[in-house]
Parts: sequence; structure tokens; C-alpha cells
Amino acid sequence: MKNVLLVMVTLLPFLSYAQTLKNSGSPATVVELFTSEGCSSCPPAEHALNQLKHADELWKTVIPLAFHVDYWNYIGWEDRFASPQYSQRQRDKVSLGQASGVYTPGWFINDQEWRGFFSRHAVPYAQGPKAPTLEAEINQTTLRVHYDGNQLVRANMALLAMDLETQVKRGENRGRTLEHDFVVVDFSTKIGRQSWTFPLSQHTTAPASAIAVWLSPIDGGDPIQTVAGWIEK
Repeated sequence: MKNVLLVMVTLLPFLSYAQTLKNSGSPATVVELFTSEGCSSCPPAEHALNQLKHADELWKTVIPLAFHVDYWNYIGWEDRFASPQYSQRQRDKVSLGQASGVYTPGWFINDQEWRGFFSRHAVPYAQGPKAPTLEAEINQTTLRVHYDGNQLVRANMALLAMDLETQVKRGENRGRTLEHDFVVVDFSTKIGRQSWTFPLSQHTTAPASAIAVWLSPIDGGDPIQTVAGWIEK
């Protein structure tokens, strides 16, 4: 019975309403942090990412994303939010020349490696040039995306979970309580023009609180247009 209840809570945001998000202005900066609960140097990086939830410009000027990787799971603690898909996403960025290597915490600002965190710099973000309208409609367990531009682009979709805690019992963070925000619990990407449809996972590791959609050049780069926001409950 306990497992059934957990699934029902996870599904609840998508059961009984439709919600539309729209951006007719400029794209936000997409900030990606590759992290792991098994990495002792990751909690300070996540703390810096978490602070962005207090930014007035959240969603309009900055979209934070925490991708939990699985390649540290073997050292004593299995990260419940980790996915091999997210580890591969980081490796793909390296193969495209967007980063010097695969490591955590690994920061990317608009698909380019950012090492300013290690010099105690604030996370940088700004709006890009105005772009055609991007609209995202959540309807039950489906996301429909429409873009008024006509170029061939990569459409990316992420569901994000907020206000999560993990008490780590083994590994490098043993005895620590980790606080997580902007955790990617569902991610998809498709190449196309103008319209895309994404199924939304019905079995995420935590209930989604927000959704982010961004269009980027096929091989990465500055976002062409973005739209993101809180999921209405």
C-alpha cells in the first residue's frame, strides 16, 4: 500500500488540469550542474545552485538544472536521483568539445564548461536576444511544445523536483543531510521544427514542482528560446 500511495502522489500534478507556459521575449541562461550524492565536493556546488530559487529572475533569466550522475555510485552510496542518461549527457558534452573532462561538480553555462565556481565566482546568467514565441502546454501526462520560428533545432524538456533532502549513510558524504533543488527527474530531447510532443514520466523519483523547455542548436550552444515555470497544483 505504501508504494501505491507514493506513485499516486507522483502522478497527481498531471492528472486533472492543463497548463500553458509561454515566452515571447528573450531566452534565459541555462545553468546545468552535474552532481552526485557520492561526491564530497558537490554539496557546496548544489548550495550555490539552490540559491537561484530566490532570484527574482528565476525562469525568465536563469533556468537551473541539477543532473545527478551515476558514475560515483560504486564508491559506497547509490544516489537515488542518478541516471546513466545524465552521465552520458555529460560525456556527450565532452565529446563535442564543450568541456575538458567528466567530473563532479561539473558546471555548464549555455552548454559551455564553467569553472568560475572553483574561484568563488557567482553563477553568471543573462537574457539572450529576443526570439520568436515558445509555448509549452502540459495536458495530463503529455507535453506539447510549439515554436513560432522555423529553423531545425533541438528541443529539450526537463521536469524538476524541489525541496528534497537525503540523509547519507555511507560513502564520502556519510553522516551529512544533503539538500537538493532543481533536481532533474525526467529529461527528453528531440530534433525538429516548430512542434514537438513529449510523454511525461509517470514514475519519477520525486514529484515534479517545475518544468523547463529550451531550444538549442543541434550540437549545443546558447539557447535559442526558453520557457519554464512552476507546475500548478
